Amino acid sequence: MDRDRAARDLDRIIEPGGAIVLASRGAPGDLEPAPWRQVVDEVRTRCLGPERRAGSGAYSHPRERHQDVLARSPFSQVDTARWDHTLTRTVDEVLGWIFSLSYSSPAQLGEKKDAFEQDLRAALLAFAPSGRFDEVLHTEVVIATTP
Repeated sequence: MDRDRAARDLDRIIEPGGAIVLASRGAPGDLEPAPWRQVVDEVRTRCLGPERRAGSGAYSHPRERHQDVLARSPFSQVDTARWDHTLTRTVDEVLGWIFSLSYSSPAQLGEKKDAFEQDLRAALLAFAPSGRFDEVLHTEVVIATTP
């Protein structure tokens, strides 16, 4: 996405006093991933290869933070709120979450879906036989308004 252009376009349609609000898990590296996430990545890489897929192409996270893009836009007054909380998932909840991601969805996996699910379930349970997976989730909300 051309985020600079999107901010200019939004400036034309958002009413005075309005804002752009972005909610995300923050930028890669903001929080160390839970150790069990490496198990997921290893199984996904074995099945789909090292590229993070997005639709029919590959995805790479933007190099520039949203706050920096917004700071040079008409919405240059930028505030950020962050908070963390711990989420515990079962193995079935981890699998459901993994299948909800565009880069490991059933559509991406195709005929490999069942084998991927079996491999991932076995690898996760080998990592944590309790079947419980804790993860600290980082939430970041960026609120950008015009000065």
